[in-house]
Amino acid sequence: MNGKNDKLKEKIWNIRNYIQKLEDIKDDIIEYLNYLKELDDSTRNLWISDVKEFYYNTFSAWEMLRPTKDIEFKNIENSKGFLYVARNFLSKIISQLRIFQNDKSSKLIKKAEETFKECWDAFWFVFQRVLNEKEILKPTERVIKVSDLEYHLPCSVCSKNAVEFKIGYGRFDKSEALVFRGITHERSMNINLANNLFRILQEKDLLGVHNFMKRHHSFEGLDAYCPECDKIYCWEHYNAREEFDDGFYDCTYGECPNGHKRMIDD
Repeated sequence: MNGKNDKLKEKIWNIRNYIQKLEDIKDDIIEYLNYLKELDDSTRNLWISDVKEFYYNTFSAWEMLRPTKDIEFKNIENSKGFLYVARNFLSKIISQLRIFQNDKSSKLIKKAEETFKECWDAFWFVFQRVLNEKEILKPTERVIKVSDLEYHLPCSVCSKNAVEFKIGYGRFDKSEALVFRGITHERSMNINLANNLFRILQEKDLLGVHNFMKRHHSFEGLDAYCPECDKIYCWEHYNAREEFDDGFYDCTYGECPNGHKRMIDD
């Protein structure tokens, strides 16, 4: 192992300091929730479960990096996945704590946000160090035709598959449908819409696909698409963030690398 890898391993190992702080915050929030008389036992248990999931997903993100001799791309991607889940749980926890609007809850929110930001930055320092040494292939096409029955839309930054349209079966489908899988969710649509959509895809008209989805799917349109850039972005490069209201999912916002922000799921 060379000196450069030794330094990277040291950076990874030092993330444990932030995770220890997050564990302390986890315990403080759980203690606070147990103290609150306003909560019924069912709600209290659900919220405590969210706090634990926040911590465990952050710890799992670290575990994906720590055991490896040579850090591989798949470890980085898996680590990112756990970290994004942790960020969403933190957003949910903050929305729950804000309900009480007192000094204690405000201090817990500030402490959790600041420490997780430090932890997030430490992870991304490692991610960038590894990814900068790897060649990232950009897509040669805006739309990839897999077959007559399936099309993919790759991220314009990293080439990772961001959107799929195909004729097939969704999770609960009993008959064939036009299946859409985006960066926020998956949905089955009427199969009779497929011919029209596939014609638009053949023309590589991303705005046309976005408008099609606005008409037949939701007002937000194609979740991975930035209309101002006329480009597709994956979850990471659209910096997608879930938002919660009183602990319940509200919506997801995306902000592209050029700073264009919009609601991508409601």
